[in-house]
Amino acid sequence: MPQEDKLILEKLFIQALENHKKKNFHNAKNIYKEVLKKDPFHLKACFNLAILYNNLGNFQKSIIYYEKVLEIKPHEFNACYNLGNIYKKLKKNDKAKKLYKKVIELQPKNIAALNNLGNLSRELGEYQNAIRYFKELIKIKPNFAIGYYNLGHLLKEIGEYHEAIEYFDKAVKIEPKNLIFQWQSMITFPVIYKNFEEIELSRTKFKKKIKVIDQLLNSENKYTKYDLENTINSGTNFFLHYQGKDDLSLQKQFANLIEQITQKVYPQFNIKIKKKKLDKKISVGFISSFFRDHTVSKLFKNWILKLDDKKFDKFTYYVSNNIDHVTQKIKNNSKLFFSENVEELISQISADSIDVIIYLDIGMEPKIQILSSLRLASLQFNTWGHPVTSGFKNIDFFLSSELMEANDSKKYFSEKLIKMPQLGIDYDFPDLSNTKEPELSKSTKSTIFLNLQSLFKLLPQDDHIYLDIIKKNPNCYFWFIEGIKDPMNLVFKDRISKRFQDEGYDFKKYFYFHPRCSNNEFLGLIKKSDIILDSLNWSGGNTSLEAISLNKPIITLPSNFMRGRHTYGILKILGIEETIANSKKNYIEIALKLASDINFRNEVIKKIKINKKKLFNNEKSVTFLEKVITSEYYKKNNIKVKG
Repeated sequence: MPQEDKLILEKLFIQALENHKKKNFHNAKNIYKEVLKKDPFHLKACFNLAILYNNLGNFQKSIIYYEKVLEIKPHEFNACYNLGNIYKKLKKNDKAKKLYKKVIELQPKNIAALNNLGNLSRELGEYQNAIRYFKELIKIKPNFAIGYYNLGHLLKEIGEYHEAIEYFDKAVKIEPKNLIFQWQSMITFPVIYKNFEEIELSRTKFKKKIKVIDQLLNSENKYTKYDLENTINSGTNFFLHYQGKDDLSLQKQFANLIEQITQKVYPQFNIKIKKKKLDKKISVGFISSFFRDHTVSKLFKNWILKLDDKKFDKFTYYVSNNIDHVTQKIKNNSKLFFSENVEELISQISADSIDVIIYLDIGMEPKIQILSSLRLASLQFNTWGHPVTSGFKNIDFFLSSELMEANDSKKYFSEKLIKMPQLGIDYDFPDLSNTKEPELSKSTKSTIFLNLQSLFKLLPQDDHIYLDIIKKNPNCYFWFIEGIKDPMNLVFKDRISKRFQDEGYDFKKYFYFHPRCSNNEFLGLIKKSDIILDSLNWSGGNTSLEAISLNKPIITLPSNFMRGRHTYGILKILGIEETIANSKKNYIEIALKLASDINFRNEVIKKIKINKKKLFNNEKSVTFLEKVITSEYYKKNNIKVKG
């Protein structure tokens, strides 16, 4: 090309560039194309057009020009990286991965490519590759905080909680004012504790982190709406509640953090409450993340299905898109709205003019915590889908069970406690028609003790129970159900194994861990066992009801808290006092008696068979709920009923 033409072309390119910088995208695009007409191999024009189309959201055109750049210059790593980002955005993960790898071949120390490749590998379930990429990038750049955070996030996802905590803490050390780093450092617990001391340490750390985050929120740090939303959407303090302690003070402090954030993010969304006329039905909204085949729906769906349509307008707000036959049944009996977008949910609740909200499971899903921090109805209830006080100022009442609460239990709640009759639920008798027993050889000499609870409910200070039973009756065998994540199982098994080895016993001779299974297989496992060992501190609710439906004796030791008294309440209805322990020593004695005294065991089973019908399909709870809603709503709104 003659020199004069080169100068004209360069002026044209500069003109395009100036328009691009001024965001005159239409002009810039046309001039870049004019440059390429004159010189189809003009690298910078191709590259800038690719960037321009990407910014405009026209990814297909952007791809064309990035590929043109790579045709001109195959080792242009910026084009590889940017094109990889587009393919990642379009979920074309194989192409994205290939391009990120090419960047690393060209620039082995490219932090951005290593980080993106780590995140992409995590999304694809290639966890070991992801760990390798993240570790490589923090080796190259030891002060790269997001690398530590991403590695912590990945390790948490796969159940390596102890290691995840280390990496979150390292991220915090580098960027102490980063809100989401501090939040994850606060809410990430070991989950399966190696010893009792670990419980105390993690609890102390949680207390300290609450103060740190409170200070950050009240400092001069300017956090964007994006920062704040990302933080409170990143997780709950769910695992704090499995430490067997009084959580009221910590719950109120934790709730206060969420309230501070939601007041900043959603100041417009505290709904103005309108007074209702007496001739109008009370509108009741049920909110949950589990309107599907799940424990929460098994416990509470009949509150929704059987609430009197003549007295109440029923609405359900499902914070999920996981739909099944239970969802459909609820939809057929209420006005169902489902979304995972908080602002959409709030807007819909406002549009529906809801008078009363009943949250079924505060504490399990971040978005539910966000909603429950706001005043979205004149009356707001919590209940025991997650049986812990919410701590939120805007939650007025906690709907509990008279048989699951101790006399002085109101001191553990920020809400006003309402003790519903008996269990407080209308629970359907389980469908046992497709029960599938596992193909396990069962020794006629061994007594099978089955623990139905998640392993994270079992605390190290109670491990001696199994050993104490074995010492007095070696013909016992303990069955457990594995956790979702292998690292959790390993920590639990190592903990028990060490306890047994220290006293000269072979752990493998006495323990069996059944893989995660369907509900029908779960019922089959119960059927094949002899005796159910209830977990201490966090008792079985739904699982104990299923075990009783199959006539299995359960040993329980009620704690001070409602979450440790579910099975106690169930056994009280059955009139079975003899398997309710008053101490760990007594718990062991009952287990040994049930194992060795077949007549005693049969007497307990006989009582179960005679009385179990009292547990199921009890509509008194729904009638009571209707009265509570009406009376408390009228009281709250100063509505007087004539006569």
